[in-house]
Amino acid sequence: MREEKVFGKRTKVWDSAQDRKRYFLVYEGKNTERLYFAAVAELRKELKLNPLIELVPVIRSYNEEGWSNPKKMIDRIIQNLEEGESGKVSYETLLNWIIDYFQDEKIIAKDRVSAKYIWIMMEDICNNELNVNLYAYTQDARSACEKIISVLGKKINMDNLIENVEQIITYSNLTYANGFDKICFIVDRDRKSFSAEQYKYVNEQCKNRGFGLYLTNPCFEFWLLMHFRDVTELDEKQLLENPLVTSKRRYTEQELRKRLPGYEKSKYNAIQLVKNLDLAIANEKKFCEEIEQLENEIGSNVGLLLCEMRK
Repeated sequence: MREEKVFGKRTKVWDSAQDRKRYFLVYEGKNTERLYFAAVAELRKELKLNPLIELVPVIRSYNEEGWSNPKKMIDRIIQNLEEGESGKVSYETLLNWIIDYFQDEKIIAKDRVSAKYIWIMMEDICNNELNVNLYAYTQDARSACEKIISVLGKKINMDNLIENVEQIITYSNLTYANGFDKICFIVDRDRKSFSAEQYKYVNEQCKNRGFGLYLTNPCFEFWLLMHFRDVTELDEKQLLENPLVTSKRRYTEQELRKRLPGYEKSKYNAIQLVKNLDLAIANEKKFCEEIEQLENEIGSNVGLLLCEMRK
């Protein structure tokens, strides 16, 4: 997991020496939630968000692509934070740093084929040159990175790769300030990939570590539906079960498409929805907002997060 670099370093507000509080947003979905909160960031003044708050999307590293299970996501965030605090980094993390840097800096093409080719080569270097597996840890990430990059550069005829080591080591660290910033998990209540035991585990981990858990039952599309006045007229049993109503779409998504023509998970008019945020917050209160009850009841507490951002 890593933060998007478009936000850059921690910023100051106007001419004040006061740091912005950063809300690190960890999404279960790859596109839908990200598009929504990008629109929130774009309309932050209109929405009256606190100017001392900065929204920082957290995106998946190379070998985390396709993850959707909240337990795996929270475990990886915890691992990343512990590695940042201790300086003890797994070789898996190190390889993710290298791939992420290579793709973002256009050293390799930003596609799965190129990344997989480089990953396999680096894993082979770890196994056969360094005699470690990806789950081993190193206290000297810089030295380990230098060794991997040095051998890799010779294999792909790019000897100047060693010049990138310093940037790689500092590139992928989360700039999270414990006790000041906040990590927020934005997830669905998907019973197929999120068991009752996992729900309890994720909820407890968030409480113990001061993370925010923002969940929509049955899925994030229901939170989007709350931006429309007639959401209370929907069939609650159908919402909770969220069955397939076409070969590709479930009930909640189909109802959203009726109100937001052309909606796709990876492309929709998020600005239009976000402009109705106050309506969504009011509608949310007509359903369940308590995280314990949200395990089995329709509702969401995403509105509580947005209200918090306005304080």
